[in-house]
Amino acid sequence: MYFIFSSRQYQLLSSNYAKTSQIQKCQNMKVSLFIELQNKNLYINKQYKLLILLIIFNSQVINYTNQLSNQLTNIYLSNHPFPSTMSNYKEQAEKLNKAMKGLGTDEEAIIAIASAHTAEERQQISEAFFGLYGDSLAKRMKKELNEKLESILVPIFQGRFTMWAQYINEAIKGAGTDENLLFELIFLLNDQDQQKVETEYKKLYGKELKKAIENDITGGKWAKLIRVWLNAKNDSNADPEVVADALWSAAKGAGTDEEIFMQILANCRPEVYHEACEIFQSKHNKDVAGVIMREFSGKSEDAFMAAHYSLFDQRVAVGRQLKMAFKGAGTDEEQLIRATVLFSDRVRGNELKEAYKQFGDVLKDTKRDLTGKFEKAVVSLWQM
Repeated sequence: MYFIFSSRQYQLLSSNYAKTSQIQKCQNMKVSLFIELQNKNLYINKQYKLLILLIIFNSQVINYTNQLSNQLTNIYLSNHPFPSTMSNYKEQAEKLNKAMKGLGTDEEAIIAIASAHTAEERQQISEAFFGLYGDSLAKRMKKELNEKLESILVPIFQGRFTMWAQYINEAIKGAGTDENLLFELIFLLNDQDQQKVETEYKKLYGKELKKAIENDITGGKWAKLIRVWLNAKNDSNADPEVVADALWSAAKGAGTDEEIFMQILANCRPEVYHEACEIFQSKHNKDVAGVIMREFSGKSEDAFMAAHYSLFDQRVAVGRQLKMAFKGAGTDEEQLIRATVLFSDRVRGNELKEAYKQFGDVLKDTKRDLTGKFEKAVVSLWQM
């Protein structure tokens, strides 16, 4: 998963840096004092000389640690070009208002603000906008932006988990279930995300998320996998080699033991499953994804593949969602927008390019399929 500094982490970093600097200053003063006293032959005792050496050594260690901390911080910030979460949400809201004021809309300014913040920060900016102007940011954007830009920039300021809950509701509302949309949204939920989406779903629709989904889906292997996934904890401490052997046993022979696949996918921690897949590849010269494609078909294949990629490496799973949006004669813009709204601040830049490598070149695919300001927004939000 992709990490950035929270405001608390940034405060602690600054605080620890300040404390370290103060300690270093004190140590330097002590060193200077002891050296001066020694030069004046005021300390002849060997114990004092040893103490001087210890303090000098301690000072050098602190100095080195301080330099290393600075270097690591600079490396981190250069690779994660987000502003601090202490940034003034009110100020960002004012910039958005200015961008939409007057005769023309400064679409590039809106894209820049959206791209420079996380999903959580964008939601805070949206709330600050309402507090300042008594009008929802979404409503203003719908008035000012063209339809294509509106379709991506309005939801991106509404909050990751709010939109996730809305997307799931779209998949299950009405007469039928949009299974592929459900696979896309459910299997990319980790345990923490699921809790937050469940809370938002209850707030929006007054229903329990699990019950709403379970009541909507029918029988079949894919439906059973969804039920198991939603109720599992992914907390198994199983040995990766044992998991790899279990997958091989479940797949070999005349029929596939789907139950074993389900239990492994639902209960393995991602790091255990990832290692098990590598052991599987090493032992049998086959990858688990290929085995799933061979052993399952139709909707079940789609569901098990989505679960596999999500557990194997969520960054690759996100890259796969983008590839599926670009696949075929035309771009599935709705899928592209969903992936961008939910994940563009988690997997971006070089990390995205690396995750997408097995599917192609993400920037080339984006530029080939999209045009104009919509293309610019997508490229900027993912920092391609």
